[in-house]
Amino acid sequence: MQNSTLSVGGVQSFRRAAMAFSLLVILPCILSLINVTFAQTWKIHFFPAAIILAAIGFGPAGGLVAGITGSLYSAILLGNPWLIVGNALMGFLTGVFFRRTLKIIPSVMLAFACQLPWLIVTDYYFAGLSPVFIAKLVIVLLLGNLMWALLISLGMNPIKKYLC
Repeated sequence: MQNSTLSVGGVQSFRRAAMAFSLLVILPCILSLINVTFAQTWKIHFFPAAIILAAIGFGPAGGLVAGITGSLYSAILLGNPWLIVGNALMGFLTGVFFRRTLKIIPSVMLAFACQLPWLIVTDYYFAGLSPVFIAKLVIVLLLGNLMWALLISLGMNPIKKYLC
C-alpha cells in the first residue's frame, strides 16, 4: 500500500508544473485571441508576451513550445503554417540568448533579427505577400516585440516574486 499523504514539496511541485503548463500552452493560446488594431489594419498581438515569458522562465525549450502553441490560431486563421516555425524560432532563440546574456531586451531583439530572414522568405515566396507589405509588417513586429520586451523587463521583479 502506498502512502497517500500530501507533502508540502508535492504541492509546490504541482504548483510549479501547473504554472509551467499554463505559461507554455494555455497562456499563449489565450493571448493569441487578443489583438489591438491600429492604423486601420495593423495589429499588435499579445501572444509574443507569453513566448518571451516562457523563454525567460523555461529556457529555449519553453520558448519553443510557447511559440508553437501561441501561433497555432493565427497560422490556421491566416492559412500561413510558416508562422508556427517563425514563432517557435523566436521563442527558442530568445531562450538561448537570454541564457547567455540575462538581458531581456537584447535577447528578444537578437532573436527577432535571427527570425527575420525566415519571415521575409516565407512571406514573400510562400505566402505571396508584397515587399511593401512585408516591410511594414517587419516594422510592426519589431515595435511589438520591443514593446513586450520593455514591459516584461520593467515588470520582472513583480513577476519573479509571483513565480518564485
